[in-house]
Amino acid sequence: MWYKKIIIISTLIPLFNSQLYFPDEQTGGFKQMQNGREFAAASPVSPSFINNLTELRGTSVYEQYVDKIIASGVLKLTLDVQKALIASSPIDYNNIVYSPVNIAGALALVLLGSNGKTFEEVSTIMGLATGVDIQSKSQIVHEQFGRMLEKLQTTSGFDIGRQVNFATAIFVQNNYPIRQIYKHTAEAVYDSEVLNVDFASNPGAAQQIINAWVSERTKGKINDILGELPSGDTKVILASAMYFKAEWEKPFFDGTTKRKPFYTNGRHVKSDVMVEMMSNGGLFPYYKDRKLNCEIVGFPYKGNQTTMYVVIPNNSNKEKLKELEATLTTPEIDRLVSNVKYTGAIIIFPKMRIDTTIDLKKTLQMLGMKSLFDPSQSNLALLSPGIGAPVENPVIGDSYQNPISVGNTGNDVIIFSRSGAPVNCTQIFDPTSNVNTCEEVVNGTNTPQTVTYKKFGNKVGRRIERKITPRIAETLDNIRQYLNRQNDAEKFENPGLYADNVIHKVYMDITESGTEAAAATSVSLSRDGGRVTVRADVPFFFFIMHEETKTLLFWGSVNTPTPNFK
Repeated sequence: MWYKKIIIISTLIPLFNSQLYFPDEQTGGFKQMQNGREFAAASPVSPSFINNLTELRGTSVYEQYVDKIIASGVLKLTLDVQKALIASSPIDYNNIVYSPVNIAGALALVLLGSNGKTFEEVSTIMGLATGVDIQSKSQIVHEQFGRMLEKLQTTSGFDIGRQVNFATAIFVQNNYPIRQIYKHTAEAVYDSEVLNVDFASNPGAAQQIINAWVSERTKGKINDILGELPSGDTKVILASAMYFKAEWEKPFFDGTTKRKPFYTNGRHVKSDVMVEMMSNGGLFPYYKDRKLNCEIVGFPYKGNQTTMYVVIPNNSNKEKLKELEATLTTPEIDRLVSNVKYTGAIIIFPKMRIDTTIDLKKTLQMLGMKSLFDPSQSNLALLSPGIGAPVENPVIGDSYQNPISVGNTGNDVIIFSRSGAPVNCTQIFDPTSNVNTCEEVVNGTNTPQTVTYKKFGNKVGRRIERKITPRIAETLDNIRQYLNRQNDAEKFENPGLYADNVIHKVYMDITESGTEAAAATSVSLSRDGGRVTVRADVPFFFFIMHEETKTLLFWGSVNTPTPNFK
């Protein structure tokens, strides 16, 4: 068997954990197994409720339940990856910053195309094995995760355009077989682009194309996600990019920023680290926790739907920060956030730029995701049938026999007989051509539709706003079940694709206002008995949370801020 490389790149965050939930025969609840130890599950789920998920699909109860599963999984994975990163980092590391939801987007593409052991490991690492039978209902996760990403982009509380943008792309070696059902599902559910490049003959051009794609999706902030030429053996690169830009609801005071010391080893030790410290005052979400010996303050972004929470240990230094992070659990984070109340506060916070690149391969392996990186075990049978194998575009009916061998041409549109044809789809095309859209092919019409044009390189993408068809990802589950019933395992289990590495790059710029100078300076910085003072001039960690879904956009720990000045 020929083994071919996949590179997964994620621009702007990581998240992962090893958790498994098993039914408890005596109590009917769930038990959690991690590293061979048994823990009580945080929230047992009624089996009857799980069985009714399909019937509840489309209701607010259904969406809230699955949103909670995904958000809880992201948070648990965030804490586990943070602990793994700290454990594998040098003792005197400066900063660790990542974006869990962005890495989740990249892993979702892997989950979509995986089978067998790889499928089990990815679903577990993403924290999605929490009471839902992912083996047979992964469409629930893809369907809802796609909606969640769409919700984050449209309801994040920013009043100037779309300030939270997610993008995913699959870069494929020219003529390498990719299952059309995978391609179309990735496009429909995750709005993912599938682009052909030539890793084998022209890796330099492939590198430029991928770097240009990432640069465009991050508004020019990340230009070199691939610092080295990809190997000529590379067949697929999965890329996930995220751009985040927002203004504070209460901008920091303009004209009060001053250079001051940052005390990495605590305020009792003299420091030579100088950073610009911003000042603010007014009512902010705040809570002082005696159990964890820390304080938390929230900086809402405009619209109050997304908040940066900053957590500072009492008498903080880098050792105390590490100790606090090592003890954090999902319930503890939930408790900190739920206890904040608007309190009069004086805020001192560093103005800083964060630009980090993390290779997550070792971290993921530490958390149990091993088969994806092993050429002999990696199973991405739903992404590709393997080199040299024909790829058909299947039509799945109610009583399907073989969802792969149905004889269709490569130009056929996927038909889902139980839910109708896809409502919308995307086609990259020559703008001067009169080629019909896939909607026109399905409907038998040539009716013009309102479209927007997005330029990428020398291509124009015709993108039509789409709705996620409720059962679109269920077809992949049908294929997964079909493959698992085959006798000829070698034919389907391993198409020869494995991940070589997982690259995650984050760029963040924290300033007084975000984009514009602040004019509101009506609150005095003088302290009285009714106000608290929060000084983030010692090591702290922070996370940016979307309040409605409780999804973490970013997580970071800061020991030595990188100043904006040179």
